[in-house]
Amino acid sequence: MPSKDELVSWVKVAESKSYYDILRVNKKSSAAEIKKAFHKFALLVHPDQFSDQPTDVREAASEAFKRGVESYRVLSNEKLRQRYDRALAKGKIRLDEKSISEPPPAPKRKTIEQCARTQKGKELGRKADRMMVAGKLEEARVLTVTAQQEEPGNEELAACIRAIYEAMAREPL
Repeated sequence: MPSKDELVSWVKVAESKSYYDILRVNKKSSAAEIKKAFHKFALLVHPDQFSDQPTDVREAASEAFKRGVESYRVLSNEKLRQRYDRALAKGKIRLDEKSISEPPPAPKRKTIEQCARTQKGKELGRKADRMMVAGKLEEARVLTVTAQQEEPGNEELAACIRAIYEAMAREPL
């Protein structure tokens, strides 16, 4: 078990180390190798192992562990790892905590009008979109079903109808 001085020194040194260095893996390491390295790291510095130690030792272990967790979170997520590798190539050894924690925004959905293909379907879709914005789900459903009848086989309109039914099911009675 590392001493307080060793932990404090490690935390200071870790500030200048890449996530790869912290977990002692290389850039070509597989997900399984990264997981194994993190497990080994966690066994060494997990704060629970220092529960009977003075507060300053526990805090040092906690800081060391946090840095290891941050490294693992980034390297075990393929998209974050790719982004990290690009940042590392520019000399940045840490990703912004906000970019690690927040999921990307949901993709923008098409409007009902955009899902329609015919002129009549688009007109009905435009009206249905206005009803959706106004919170009039039943009216939006009727208009969308009518648009889908104008365009049999339009799977995007069928998906819009299913989404409206789901929204209606979530509404309080």
